Amino acid sequence: MHDINWRLLALSAVLAVTAIFQMGYTNAYPNTAIGSFRLFLNESSEEPMTMSKSEFEWAWSAMLAVYFIGFATGSIVSAGIADRIGRKWTLFLGTCGSLLSALIALFSIILKSSLMFGFSRLVMSLSAAISMNGLILLFQESSPTHMKGLISFNAEMAFVVTNLIGGLFGMQGVLGQNLIGLIAVSIIPSTVACVLSAFLKESPKYLFLKKNDATEAGRALKFYQNIKDEDEKMNVLNDLKMEREDMQNQRTGSIFDILSNQPVRRGFLLGFATMQLTVSVWPVIFYSTDFLMDAGFSYELSESVSTGMLFLSTLSTVAGMFIVEKFSRKWLLIGTAVVNILAILGFAMSAILAHYWNAISYGCIVCLILHGASYSVAMGPIAWFITSELVPINFRATAQSLVLGLNHTVALVIAFLTFPLYKTIGPVTLVIFFVLPGALCILMLILYLPETKDKHINEIVEKLKDAKARRKKSRAEEAEESYGMNKLG
Repeated sequence: MHDINWRLLALSAVLAVTAIFQMGYTNAYPNTAIGSFRLFLNESSEEPMTMSKSEFEWAWSAMLAVYFIGFATGSIVSAGIADRIGRKWTLFLGTCGSLLSALIALFSIILKSSLMFGFSRLVMSLSAAISMNGLILLFQESSPTHMKGLISFNAEMAFVVTNLIGGLFGMQGVLGQNLIGLIAVSIIPSTVACVLSAFLKESPKYLFLKKNDATEAGRALKFYQNIKDEDEKMNVLNDLKMEREDMQNQRTGSIFDILSNQPVRRGFLLGFATMQLTVSVWPVIFYSTDFLMDAGFSYELSESVSTGMLFLSTLSTVAGMFIVEKFSRKWLLIGTAVVNILAILGFAMSAILAHYWNAISYGCIVCLILHGASYSVAMGPIAWFITSELVPINFRATAQSLVLGLNHTVALVIAFLTFPLYKTIGPVTLVIFFVLPGALCILMLILYLPETKDKHINEIVEKLKDAKARRKKSRAEEAEESYGMNKLG
């Protein structure tokens, strides 16, 4: 039984909340403050006007979808940034961008400029992707093996907590009617993140494997893992030396290298399939209040349920932190993913049947809460860091960035279309966009995902190789058996 490094856990938690604050907060408050933003969009045009319901739905979807353009772009460019300037300074760059986006958003409300507000979301999402990639890589590479899952949960914990804060502050009775105050709140944590990230050490793995600096790597191990004993430090550095020897037999980690290397390609595809399971969280964050109103609930109840769902999601993430290192990573992910997909299906069916039987509309509330809980307890957190557990370090930054970039490109299209199509063809939209693709992703994980909990990257890569070897061997044995039977015949 390994001891928990509480200092490292606390450091990663504080940094995660402050660095990711903009990402979670600014994506949640539009849900509960939707009435104030409708007024803002009407007043921000050159000639104040009143948008029709359809015009607002498309304009609001486009405004929110800007996030995915920036995040996809930021995810792709962050790979080169992380390998060039390091994980620490990538995180610092992202947090500075987040602070800038908050200031732009604040002035957009003061000046009543919807275009400036849209631009602030673009800067925020670009910076959020850079921050998220830097944060995940930094703490995946700085944590002891037995704490990787626990530490990585902090990123999802931060996202859910800041979602909750955003949803709560966006309520009409809090700051939902004061958009200047609502946005100004986010300046404080972004400033803290900028200052805090500047005083961090670089990842010990990056220093040793990429920069060949054993001295600084040793200092980083002391900073993050509090390793003071020289023998213990040398054991860790010897493990890194073995990893470097394996790296020397591999290519540099370009997109072509990822796709041409069978186990790395499989790790990348499994990471992408896992992230695709999380796409449904965006319509829930953006539109759950409106979806519940369509099911027949009042605005006040819909707003309260949306905020309550975020609160329960936060509690679920806390619970997940205690179970992530106790159960199989693979089956914890798959189990919660199955529940998550069934919750979406249940929501859609309840919303459809509510038109014929009012009482069944409460199934929407139950399924919404179940969706948030299953996402937060394991599926969401694991999805954010599973790619970095499946691929070697020289492919890690590129693979992680590509997975997030592709995922958010898909999310861009889906999030933009979900709201207007939901209003046009109804809840069956959720089945088409989330249930059917989600079932395919789960099947892929059942068949091919190896266990990563407490495993060294070399073991995981070997398992990814073995999966292919077993199938080849099985086919060869079947062919040999078939040949023998034909010969006997």
